[in-house]
Amino acid sequence: MSDTTHSLTADVPPESYIVSEGKKRGSTREVRAEAAHDRFYTVLRVHAGDAILTDNWHTTEVLDHIRDKFAGYTFAMRTLEAWGALVESDRRATYTAGGRVWVFDLEPSAGEKKRLPGAGSGKK
Repeated sequence: MSDTTHSLTADVPPESYIVSEGKKRGSTREVRAEAAHDRFYTVLRVHAGDAILTDNWHTTEVLDHIRDKFAGYTFAMRTLEAWGALVESDRRATYTAGGRVWVFDLEPSAGEKKRLPGAGSGKK
C-alpha cells in the first residue's frame, strides 16, 4: 500500500454545487468557471429579442412580471443561473418564462448595488 494519496478537492475544482436560491432550489447545477460568485451583472433591460410577440394578456403579464423581478437589479452570475437564466456573454442572457424566451441586456458590475431608478414595468 502506498501513502501517496492526495485530496481531490485541492487539485480539482468542484464539478457541481447545490442551488440555495431561486426556482431550482435544492437541485444540483454544474459549475462553470465563468459562473463565479464575484461576477456581478446589472440587468438593464428585459425584452423579447428578435421574437414577434402577440399582444395579449398572457404576454403582457409575463413580461411585466419578469421586468419587475429582474430589470434594474444587480445579480451575481450564479444567482441569475440559479433562477434559470443562461448568461451567454457579458452583455446578454436569456431566460425562459411563460413559454417564451426573454432576453436580458446586461452590464458588468463591480459588485452589488441598489436597483436602477425607473426600472421595471411601473406596476405595483
